[in-house]
Amino acid sequence: MPNKYKNEWEAHLDRLFAQAPTLALVEELFARLDDVNLCIKDLEGRYLSVNSAFLRSVPKLRREEVIGRTAFDIYPQALAVGYQQQDRQLLSRGQNLHDQLEMITNPDGSLGWYITSKVLAKNVAQEVIAIIGMSRDLHAPTEKDDRYNKLSVALRRMQTDFAKPLRIQQLAEESGLSVSQFERLMRSMIQITPSQYLIRQRVEAAAVMLRDGGKNVAAVAMDCGFSDQPSFCKQFKRITGLSPLKYRKMTQDGK
Repeated sequence: MPNKYKNEWEAHLDRLFAQAPTLALVEELFARLDDVNLCIKDLEGRYLSVNSAFLRSVPKLRREEVIGRTAFDIYPQALAVGYQQQDRQLLSRGQNLHDQLEMITNPDGSLGWYITSKVLAKNVAQEVIAIIGMSRDLHAPTEKDDRYNKLSVALRRMQTDFAKPLRIQQLAEESGLSVSQFERLMRSMIQITPSQYLIRQRVEAAAVMLRDGGKNVAAVAMDCGFSDQPSFCKQFKRITGLSPLKYRKMTQDGK
């Protein structure tokens, strides 16, 4: 990328820092974090700053190949549409987004999960000037974690029996825990609630079926434990940013 082009975006970022000095502090604080992705984008969705953790999520690209680009330039379309939808929702409502469970496709083709928050950066006149995005990778719990033993039964049940009508209270009782204890342990281990984890298993299974199989949406919904097709479509779109049919089309077109 020519230096002139790169310097254009550096100058743009400097102007934002001048309008909202705390942005520079945010960039510095997140620069060396290994487990939290940070990006600062302009109102057109172009990346102005990304940290090292963010770059590891797009391993084929260097920093200078990301700056000034949009999500559509660096991610598969099925992901980029969801990110764009989040940004538009953020800007249209003027409300920050917190703890959004988000499914991604890793560079090796496997599915991964992030908890994402996005906030609006404002200048002293309270005008929105940028979007700050933060995402934390939800690593699967391992048996080396001492807390795993207390949750192992419930976690395995949700991983293997997600298609069944599981109840959180039932899962807590099977683990010898109260519902509140169960929820606290889940949050401390993987930063999401039991209900979110169960939905994650169902949506991940549905994504695989949509991408690789020939079942219709209603059949996929039932096979993955959703009570009906409308609730499945709502949950799937909330997490991926796409309807099941659009997700199937985009992922199959990309093969």
